[in-house]
Amino acid sequence: MKNIAKKNICHMIVLLLLTIIGNVQAASPIKKGYKLLFEETFRGDTLNTNDWYYREGRREGLGWVDGLNRKENVYVKDGLLHIILKRESINGRMENTGGGIITKHDFGYGYYECLSKPFMAGHGVHSSFWQRGSLTPNNDIFEIDSYEIDSKTFVATNNLYVSLAPKGMKYSPWPHRAQVPFTLDKDGWFLDAYEYTPDGVIFYDNNKVVAKADWHELNAAQMVWLTALNGVGKLDTTKLPGESIFKYFRYYAKDYPGVNILPNGNFEFNQDRIPLNKPVSWIVEGTEGAVNVVEGSAFRDNYKLRIGKDHPFFASVQQSLNYIMNGNYQLKAMVRTSNKLKDATIKAFGFGGKEVSVNIKNVNKWTKIVIPIIAVTNNHVSIAVSAAGNAKERFEIDDIQFLKPALKVKKNSKYRSFWDKDAPIWKLATKEPINFKGDQKFYFFDRNVGYGDSITVSFTVNAAVQANMTPIARIPQKGDSGWAIQLTKNGGVIFRIGSVANHIDIIASKVYTVGKPVKISCAFVNGTAYIYVNGKLLKKKTGIVQKTKDATAAGRLGTVGEDFEAVGAVVMEVAKKDIDTNTMKKFNGTLQNIRIYNRLAVR
Repeated sequence: MKNIAKKNICHMIVLLLLTIIGNVQAASPIKKGYKLLFEETFRGDTLNTNDWYYREGRREGLGWVDGLNRKENVYVKDGLLHIILKRESINGRMENTGGGIITKHDFGYGYYECLSKPFMAGHGVHSSFWQRGSLTPNNDIFEIDSYEIDSKTFVATNNLYVSLAPKGMKYSPWPHRAQVPFTLDKDGWFLDAYEYTPDGVIFYDNNKVVAKADWHELNAAQMVWLTALNGVGKLDTTKLPGESIFKYFRYYAKDYPGVNILPNGNFEFNQDRIPLNKPVSWIVEGTEGAVNVVEGSAFRDNYKLRIGKDHPFFASVQQSLNYIMNGNYQLKAMVRTSNKLKDATIKAFGFGGKEVSVNIKNVNKWTKIVIPIIAVTNNHVSIAVSAAGNAKERFEIDDIQFLKPALKVKKNSKYRSFWDKDAPIWKLATKEPINFKGDQKFYFFDRNVGYGDSITVSFTVNAAVQANMTPIARIPQKGDSGWAIQLTKNGGVIFRIGSVANHIDIIASKVYTVGKPVKISCAFVNGTAYIYVNGKLLKKKTGIVQKTKDATAAGRLGTVGEDFEAVGAVVMEVAKKDIDTNTMKKFNGTLQNIRIYNRLAVR
């Protein structure tokens, strides 16, 4: 009886503890090896301006956004950051005011977590926890949106945008725009996080993984933003003033042995779109025009850095890494010089120990240099490369790596190009399938994806039900251009070319069954459409007058036809735009290995 009583008491204590913990917030899913390196808990009555600055200025455009961010709308009190949202008169003009704060520090690979209470009372407010840009010039590489929440809309946006673009393209397609249903706790709090790794980004809502964005070696260090933008879409002024509240922001880091943590050490980020005399992530000093990113004859990939001029020169490039793990690192690079170069140096400093460097002279073939031990003790390091020479001399460097040595070196160390000309313009779910449950979850993809006179759309589908569903589409309401791939309740597939109002359907029967994965590839080239299933051509139709060259509609994956539209960097609730009749159900099943080409990519 005593043992039973003890068990009951223990059980009651456990229940009580769980209740208390549940009312506060569940523990963060911090992975093994992570260490807290930065935390903001908003103590006191003023913002810590050593770590943060205010988001200020107007945000407008796109026909949807008209907001003014103000320092006056932001204050700290009782361990909380408050961002006030108003409709008010400023200098004789009615303004939709909000605001936010931005870190004065850049953060790289790691786990990012924020507890907040977004404003949800009425439409028109856009609360966000995100990462982008830097106080360092020319360091805008990506944007990670841990969440973007439009008030009163319980579908959060988990994004990865890449600011880099391959040759011939104005901008990179959106790698990842996931719209995921979410819930708040009973008091309106939302625990949100993301894990930025060398393999991509993992998004968490309330401690659960909700989306994954794969992107290998997207290495950068960027600032973190906590913001509430007012005046996004039709604003419900009857619910103002209001506020979005942030409780804390935490950044955790861990070691990645064998992984380079120095951004743009192979100088591929500029491509041909960003000025080549301004290498992305690096600060340039010295003789004007002496530093350039040069295409061709690189050690790795397509680009290298060259320091040189047709007259005497001295120049350098430098970058710093903050909030990195302490420990022993190596600095490695590939270098070559012209004959009789006066001087060239690569060095590391500011890491808590004595500066270390290597001098380089008269190396006319690509040669590896290594600084074997850099003992970081203050979670910081600066790397600098400099060269001096007479007219027409040069120093070239490529594949700079700052890393902790791996215990085991992988045998397969073959490099791959940063942009592969044969790769799809957009891909998703290459490692594991995305699960859709017939709810509001969906993904956007960009207007330059699946665009042109020739396209190919390929994916593996495993349907949970047999129904009329549209797993993927990029189709406008009107016109003669666009496309969609639909499943039918009889197990068939429809490849639709054109718009909702004007289209032609190519139909293949007996394509899928419930619970069985099947690879579907649909291609269109100059008036001819093809449907392939598991590599076999099932249907071909020629003489099609409709086209796939539509530039108006963003693409959708998963739930197609819901009341949302991609407008630039935000997601707006709009009038209902069903891709088909009301008989279409929301997609229920998994999609994997989604690949879209702006060309013919099947035979």
